[in-house]
Amino acid sequence: MKLDLSAQSWTLVGWVPFTWTWLASSGQDITSPTADLRKHQCTPEIPTQIPGSVQDDLLRAGLLPDWNAGLNAPLCEWVEHRHWEYRCALEVPAEWTGQRIILRAEGLDYVGHILVDGKVVASFEGMLMPHEFDLTQALKPGARQHLSILFEEAPHEQGQIGYTSRSHFFKSRYAYGWDWCPRMVPLGIWDKLTLMAVGPTRLHGCLPCAQYDAAADRGSLSLRLDVETPEPMALLCRVCVEDGERLLCEEALPCAFGPGHSETQLALSVPLVVEPWWPNGLGPQKLYRLSAQLETPSGEVLDGWQGRVGFKQVRWLPCEGAPANAEPWICEVNGKPIFLQGVNWVPPRMTYGSATREMYAQRLELYADMGLNILRIWGGSIPEKEVFYDLCDELGLLVWQEFPLSSSGVENTPPSDPVAIAKLAEIAASYIWRRGGHASHLLWCGGNELTWHDARITPVDETHPAIAALAAVSARLSPDKRFLSTSSSGPSFSFDPAQAGKGLHHDTHGPWENRGTFEQWKAHWDQHDALFVSEVGAPSASPVDILRRYSGGMDLWPPSIDNPFWRYRSPWWIQWDYLAEPHGFDADREELERYVAVSQEEQARALVYMTASCKRRFPRCGGVILWMGHDIYPCSSNTAIVDFDGRPKPAAEALKEVFRRRSEGKRNAS
Repeated sequence: MKLDLSAQSWTLVGWVPFTWTWLASSGQDITSPTADLRKHQCTPEIPTQIPGSVQDDLLRAGLLPDWNAGLNAPLCEWVEHRHWEYRCALEVPAEWTGQRIILRAEGLDYVGHILVDGKVVASFEGMLMPHEFDLTQALKPGARQHLSILFEEAPHEQGQIGYTSRSHFFKSRYAYGWDWCPRMVPLGIWDKLTLMAVGPTRLHGCLPCAQYDAAADRGSLSLRLDVETPEPMALLCRVCVEDGERLLCEEALPCAFGPGHSETQLALSVPLVVEPWWPNGLGPQKLYRLSAQLETPSGEVLDGWQGRVGFKQVRWLPCEGAPANAEPWICEVNGKPIFLQGVNWVPPRMTYGSATREMYAQRLELYADMGLNILRIWGGSIPEKEVFYDLCDELGLLVWQEFPLSSSGVENTPPSDPVAIAKLAEIAASYIWRRGGHASHLLWCGGNELTWHDARITPVDETHPAIAALAAVSARLSPDKRFLSTSSSGPSFSFDPAQAGKGLHHDTHGPWENRGTFEQWKAHWDQHDALFVSEVGAPSASPVDILRRYSGGMDLWPPSIDNPFWRYRSPWWIQWDYLAEPHGFDADREELERYVAVSQEEQARALVYMTASCKRRFPRCGGVILWMGHDIYPCSSNTAIVDFDGRPKPAAEALKEVFRRRSEGKRNAS
């Protein structure tokens, strides 16, 4: 029995930090609308939406300016220095009497408390894992009560520049400011919120592994279960695989658990006659309904799980001519070697809780139509919502999921602190349990651009204790999936033309712009010998209508570092210095439309040559992933190929022809 709490009526109120604690400790009900309480509140009580963010609610209420416009984003930073209370009047169904009442929150951002009728009954910390709270003693079925979720100030985490070894909060780092967005640190309830009535035995997690044997044209299925029981119990797990209305298989598998939490691995005893799941462009994305139900030997149903699976076979093969010490970079799916081509993915909006299913679908469908077959979820982001993975399952978009570590510029080495490593391992296990069973999921990665302390910026490997811990979690829970220490990986962070032909370029990053001539750009890629390129790009300006819509009344010309609008919003990707002279632009003569057109043409030309060059080298090169896919913020200029509104730039239209072209290389699949 469940209640979707996002369907309830919630309100939001802001507090001067800790005044609510002071009032509650003196016996006052902070949900009571008295004048004495209101004087300690920093905002009136306003409607809220779940999932979402505090910032989105304040914007709708007219209490916060639009951070997307002009130079407004810094005016919003006060929000992260207040406490925020979500309130709901709730009546638990009377028929839940005698059951355990659990509040499950998929995404709470970041630290705070659960209150019932103004009293703290539980606390939480961390945004990357679900939280569950047993409210059986606090909630009375049939009675009307007040439930509050109260968030304290955001933790002090690093933005793009800093020290990775000092990371220990593991809150989505791009929110603290990156080269493609300003600082906008979300707070609030960013994913699903559910109230449940449960029994003493629970199926907490089901992690399916659906394998396809291309040679035998058959599928196999195994399940890892996480079960909570009050005492040792011998049970049955009834597993059903269905294709629409047709039952493919039903087996009751014996299993033993408890007491407390315990895990077990189960496997169907018979091979399944199934159709394989294919990446985009190679075949259909066949998905089957899977259910797992815990039963007593007498047939009493205790708990269950439902989801979808797709059967695929993945092998990683060495690139043609690769050095012996290189990791394999040719991805073979269901017996077919494929060239991996895609973009690096970030949420559709900075306040990720407000990103709707429609936003996800619009961008993912665009990428699928372009011919992409892989998306890399970068380590400074989130584990992505279930809706993202569901859509990738349906569209054939493979997912490279990184754990929450990223480079920091000053120093990029992961933390060595045992407490931080233990937290990372816990987060990684949660990622795997929640997302690892999706047909679209391809591999796990320790994080983005993690390197040792050396002059060559050498990528880390599993000898680092944090990476070793993440690799161990992956090996235990997801042994069928590849684990990468970091991206880029291998002996060299990026391609160095002086080192070409020496076997030092395995998976590389960069460059992200061409400040020379197009002939120099071509020469760079003509001698490129990396086995894989997992991050590369070229910038362009946003469309003119977006620039004008979000100008905040500021001057848009000239598009140079001397213009506050361009300097604040995208200083890394201003192209004026190398576009103005060859194209005849003058700071005193406004030609915004022509400048944007030239900028976007240059991006398209650079990316088309680069991607086509990598693809021509297949199977000596296994793939290319562009940084980045879409704008999360209306940047004046950025490396995105899809704008803030989700529309393709000219580069995306031009790349479509390259991506939808079949790889020219051939490879023996044996």
